[in-house]
Amino acid sequence: MEERRKLIRRQADRELIQRYNALLQRVQQLEAMLKGEENHELRHKKRRIIRHVCHIRIGMPVGYMSDRDDTWHIDHLNIKGKLLDLSSDGCAIFTHQQFNIDQQLNVIIEVSGGRLIRTVGSVRWTKHIPEKGGYASGVKFIKVNKDDINTLNCFLDELDRTVGL
Repeated sequence: MEERRKLIRRQADRELIQRYNALLQRVQQLEAMLKGEENHELRHKKRRIIRHVCHIRIGMPVGYMSDRDDTWHIDHLNIKGKLLDLSSDGCAIFTHQQFNIDQQLNVIIEVSGGRLIRTVGSVRWTKHIPEKGGYASGVKFIKVNKDDINTLNCFLDELDRTVGL
């Protein structure tokens, strides 16, 4: 009788260990799934961060020579684009036009209150984004007058103070 109880207890212990291991595996699977969902949720929350609409105008200098004379003429080709990121040193833009590294662009950024920041920038990097049908480019500001630097810094300080709200 005593041996039979020990045998039953051992069998019950084995079954408990098996159930415990099965539950542990299931918990680990669920945690992995939740972690993936949390990453998705974090990415989703990042997309919900307040975005400040800053209109941008991009002018690409284009040189041409007419048949009548030997002088080069410079015109500015307007390019549609969106401002992706803005700092005191430069910005990231999205366009359907691909730029070359070190290409110069005339950039006019309209921030809140209708204030304009006029700058000349140099393309530092470019990345094709096929799912959006365009290119992201990093532009480093190379020519900015003092008033525009002050406007830009005031705008960025305002965002820092209000946490973008």
